[in-house]
Amino acid sequence: IGEEDDTTDETELMAFIRDKENKPLKKDMFDDDIGVDTPDIDPMSVTIFVDPLDGTREFVEGRLSNCQVLVGIAINGEAVAGVIGIPFPSDGSDGGDDNKSERDNGGKGYLSKEPTIIYGIAEMGTGVIGSTLTRGPYPLDHHIDGVKFPRPHHATGDSTAPVMEACRNGAIKRFGGSNVIYGGAGNKILAAALGEVACSIQHTVGGPWDLCAPQAILSAMGGKMTDLFGEEIAIYRDDAPSRCNERGYLATPPGSEELFHKALAAAMVALPEVQEYKEGLES
Repeated sequence: IGEEDDTTDETELMAFIRDKENKPLKKDMFDDDIGVDTPDIDPMSVTIFVDPLDGTREFVEGRLSNCQVLVGIAINGEAVAGVIGIPFPSDGSDGGDDNKSERDNGGKGYLSKEPTIIYGIAEMGTGVIGSTLTRGPYPLDHHIDGVKFPRPHHATGDSTAPVMEACRNGAIKRFGGSNVIYGGAGNKILAAALGEVACSIQHTVGGPWDLCAPQAILSAMGGKMTDLFGEEIAIYRDDAPSRCNERGYLATPPGSEELFHKALAAAMVALPEVQEYKEGLES
């Protein structure tokens, strides 16, 4: 797919990016009875992926606000349910005068506050228990400077791989805005789910344990995630392609699937560096 093949209505697309504003996550979106009837599920079709510490490097470096505990459930190769534990929810970036002392801590995170636990079932709903989730739908405090970080924000890690440099530049060239750095796969995807960023882009992950829980929660909130090439995530399947973890992901906020996500995927696939990267995976 080349840029010349992108037939997206430009005015509608840019209006979506400019005006998109997600609602804060409710304390519990499962207040209503969702029923006691459950489908018959073959236990052999169920896989549980656990990442006890997503954001290992960030943990070692003391950037605890990026760390999460992920538990995801896949059925027949699809992410259907997930739990994200945020052990250090007061990350110094939440805003508000009452958080000034925590902001002064530089976003290192605290053990003094009860953890936040976000849970969700794909296409059904999400909820949160523990400490109130004060993130979203606006950018984190250290990204709030509109001159230094013009919106829309495109979240990535700090990888200097040529394909990621190309993705960063390609997203900004196509949609404007700026690149913001997030640590941890789950943290990046959650940022998209909460509307802190317009998209999260990554070219490689450790494994399915990095993606299953956050993808299920993103889907539960109405967002969209594919691999870097705009194809459905296949990493949970028994017959997953080799080097599937190197296919990365694109994650976009609720309501983005029919417009922005497709345009983002088309823009990424059109990049020569991404095409070369994909050919290397398939060779």
